[in-house]
Amino acid sequence: MAAIKSKEQFFERDPTNDCFPFLSLETQYEIVSQYCSLHDGVPDDVHHYFNAIVTLYLFGWLYYPFYTLASERSFFAVEMALKKRLPPKKLSKKGRDPRFLGDLLGEAKDAGLLRDEGFPSLQNRRANERELNEVLGWAPDAQQEPYVDVVIRTFPWLRNRFAHPDMQNIMPPGPALDGLILSAEIINQLWPKPPSV
Repeated sequence: MAAIKSKEQFFERDPTNDCFPFLSLETQYEIVSQYCSLHDGVPDDVHHYFNAIVTLYLFGWLYYPFYTLASERSFFAVEMALKKRLPPKKLSKKGRDPRFLGDLLGEAKDAGLLRDEGFPSLQNRRANERELNEVLGWAPDAQQEPYVDVVIRTFPWLRNRFAHPDMQNIMPPGPALDGLILSAEIINQLWPKPPSV
């Protein structure tokens, strides 16, 4: 059970981070700065929300459960961004957007906003998949499914696991960071990147 930190230990590193000696605070900060940044074309409210999530992730250095909370919130940031980018064509009788996350992701793909080329981490993800298949002795898929379709199928399921928990989950910093990177890549594809000046 994660206890509430005492006032005396409030600014001390959470000792659980000792399990991951290669993920120092400096390394984590460098990774989020490089891979979890949203470009200037993303609206300010989405940008601010995502920046708070990235900051929450970094505070996992002080309180380990924040890694999981940051990963959870990154899924919600994607949903927020999709709803902002793709306003509903009609509302429910209660005046709400009737679309689910999977619907929104599919709509973004159909609009040409989400493409495999828009995921800079895809090359590394595929290389890791090949390496894992070799280690496990599995044959690679003959026909590799488009990554966008994998995201559309799995992202809502993961989001729902966070939104409707049946127990507390605590993620290591690496997988939590992976969720932030994926979320940043999705959000960055939704708006055009302004030209560099």
